[in-house]
Amino acid sequence: MAEAKFSIKRARLLAELERIVGSNCYNGNIQNYGPGGFYEGSGRDFRYPLTVIDAEGEKRKRYGSADDVSPQVLSSGYYAFGANRLHIIQALNEVLAHLEEKYGLKT
Repeated sequence: MAEAKFSIKRARLLAELERIVGSNCYNGNIQNYGPGGFYEGSGRDFRYPLTVIDAEGEKRKRYGSADDVSPQVLSSGYYAFGANRLHIIQALNEVLAHLEEKYGLKT
């Protein structure tokens, strides 16, 4: 995937949008047991980890916001689904570009 080039301001916006998307995962098969082993129901929301490639070429999983990484590192961000990848940062950048072009969104 080609590396995207965008400003620090746009990178922060993309990191914020990614955090929103990544925080909306749910697995109904996770069994929840609270203190004392009491069953609290099935299913759990969780933060899907963003994988980025750092400046040294190493894969790093991010479970919190990625607003502290450079635009270059952020542009490599993806969700890993087994052998598949969803290039979430590139996808969000394309969504923003579409909204800017077609609907006049100002970012």
